[in-house]
Amino acid sequence: MLVARLLGSALVVVALLASPLHAADYYVKNGGNDGLDGLTLATAWATLNHAADQVDPGDTVHVQNGNYQGFYLDRSGSPGSPITFVADGDAVAITSDNGTTPDGINLEGASHVVIDGFIVNDRTRAGIRAVLGSHVTVRNCSAGYNGRWGILTGFVDDFTAESNETHHSVAEHGIYVSNSGDRPILRGNHSHDNFANGIHMNGDASLGGDGVISNALVERNVIHGNGTGGGSGINMDGVVNSVVRNNLLYDNHASGISMYRIDGGA
Repeated sequence: MLVARLLGSALVVVALLASPLHAADYYVKNGGNDGLDGLTLATAWATLNHAADQVDPGDTVHVQNGNYQGFYLDRSGSPGSPITFVADGDAVAITSDNGTTPDGINLEGASHVVIDGFIVNDRTRAGIRAVLGSHVTVRNCSAGYNGRWGILTGFVDDFTAESNETHHSVAEHGIYVSNSGDRPILRGNHSHDNFANGIHMNGDASLGGDGVISNALVERNVIHGNGTGGGSGINMDGVVNSVVRNNLLYDNHASGISMYRIDGGA
């Protein structure tokens, strides 16, 4: 009888350990309070940085219309349970840098993350930056007039950018996939009037890694008006075994599509 009871208790403990943690929906709004639980609109948090410090795999942060300081996220989701930050309206704007880096939204070593629907304009360096992670998706965002890039990745495998608008980057590119991140998907973006390239991919062998971006898919993007400072609509250095198809490019000031090796590993 004692053995049976002990076995039963052990099975309960194993079952509890095996059960997934419950994913939560959190809310952020202007006029919220970071001292509350964030679980309803009535108890919403005030800042995105506070939300970024609280989230766990599977959690979704719903952000209401308004102006916000950006956020710095160094926490990761997990396969099938990403951390998601989503704009619940069409006027959710990041109007100041995140406080740690000179970017609007910064993902630092964060994997399995989705960023959806934010307006990120006039940031010091990048509108949205993701480095040293994997399985990051940026969709439905607008990034304009940022100091260097609209969207930047570095050493990020399995990055997806879809249905974003990146425009009027002051010093460089609309979307920049850098530092040998493999399997990027750039789909359905509108990248225009950036100083250099509309979309730029560079394996950056001089910065470590293998210097190669492989198995990229670049499709159904509309790219125009880029390159007043030189560059291309779609620019690829060290990109191999990839597909570029069904993109519309026009009125770019230098090249349309460029493929070459300068700082690429192949």
